[in-house]
Amino acid sequence: MHFNMVTLMILGALAASLLLLFRSGERIPAIIAVVAAGVETLIALHLVSFHGPPYLGTVLAAALTIAGAWAWSRVGSKPAVTAATLVAFIGLVQLLVALRLLA
Repeated sequence: MHFNMVTLMILGALAASLLLLFRSGERIPAIIAVVAAGVETLIALHLVSFHGPPYLGTVLAAALTIAGAWAWSRVGSKPAVTAATLVAFIGLVQLLVALRLLA
């Protein structure tokens, strides 16, 4: 198993979304972020393979971006704001790469 920057970003999004789940009052965006980051982590670590639509990465990245922005607009504590910002930023970077707007 090799850890590259993409895998580390996905693991960072998973850790931040778990922090959101356990430390913030907003459960719905945190659950969406945990599920999206969890599926991405399973795929990145080659524990699960999907033969579904080719745009699954785009959908997961969009879910991370939206859930992170939603949580960011609702949370108040400093750790939760930082975690939501991290989830939204990583999701946005993944979304831009998936849409081929960022190399």
